[in-house]
Amino acid sequence: MAGRPFLRPLLVWVGGSLALALAVALCFLLAPFLGGPGAFWAVAPRYIRAMAWAFGIRRELDGWGGLSASIREGSQPVIFVGNHTSLLDPPLLISTLPGRPVFIAKRELARVPFLGWVIWLADFIFIDRTDPQAARGSLKLAADCIRAGQSVMTFPEGTRSRDGRLLPFKKGTFHLALAAGVPIVPLAIRGGLGILPRGTWRVEGGGYRIRVGQPLRPEDFPSPEAFLQATEAAVRGLLEPAGVSSRP
Repeated sequence: MAGRPFLRPLLVWVGGSLALALAVALCFLLAPFLGGPGAFWAVAPRYIRAMAWAFGIRRELDGWGGLSASIREGSQPVIFVGNHTSLLDPPLLISTLPGRPVFIAKRELARVPFLGWVIWLADFIFIDRTDPQAARGSLKLAADCIRAGQSVMTFPEGTRSRDGRLLPFKKGTFHLALAAGVPIVPLAIRGGLGILPRGTWRVEGGGYRIRVGQPLRPEDFPSPEAFLQATEAAVRGLLEPAGVSSRP
């Protein structure tokens, strides 16, 4: 894309690819002592923060302190729901949200060298979108994981927005929240589109702000559709310009 930096992102991607191989090796070396997820969370956020710094990305988090202590400390599992505009959204959320949520990822990612290996180690939940029966089984597994105490992050738009406008939400996340019996925490991401939009690898540094809203509880809504509409409205409201944010 015209006007976007070339040399800096090229050098960071090359150096970061080499560093990724070392980070993955370190994860597997630590896994026998810390467990797979423990090793992932010991290494991955540090690697991602270093990459964000190298790209010139300034991560910001707003609203986390307004959540209950049980959510902040991880004793209350939740489903985080946000908008999706950039390929960098998942790693930047991993490196910024204190709640250590895992993602529901498409199964094809499991076959990507290094990246697939490490997210498998982290116990991310893979879903096969081409097989409805397998997809239902994956969602049941996700509900079991959430009930066992694991928070999850999802992008209910189902794909990245090309222009930053919020796409209509799909229903799967809300059926999952009802099945697991946990709240949804809406969040909004601003800045991802400018940093790395669809169709380019040329990352441009800048601010990346995550605004966290108040939990929405499934028992407060008469149907999954009403739950969906309330969450979509909450994310849309959080996307409006905010005041001062807190840096993690």
